[in-house]
Amino acid sequence: MMKILPFLMLLLCLSCSSRPDLAGRYEASHTGPSGPVNAVMTLAEDGSGKWEIEGEVLPFSWFVRAGAINVHTRDGAVVEGVLEGDNVRLDVPGVGKLDFVRGK
Repeated sequence: MMKILPFLMLLLCLSCSSRPDLAGRYEASHTGPSGPVNAVMTLAEDGSGKWEIEGEVLPFSWFVRAGAINVHTRDGAVVEGVLEGDNVRLDVPGVGKLDFVRGK
């Protein structure tokens, strides 16, 4: 029984961390101090993702917690976003606040 307990706990944790159906492609536009910025964000079902901002591709991982999305970049930054229906609002360092619209 004790050998099965860790396996059951893992299954319980995985079932509790339900990821809403956010996988897909999102687009955002922003006008900052340096002019307009267009960004594309892709969220994969496996928790990986990428931003494409002005020709630069930035990979990240993501998960959902209590109605918010947390994005973890490769350099260690954590960006917390807000879920608004099918859309995602993020305050991206160096870029500003972006409202990502799904499937645009």
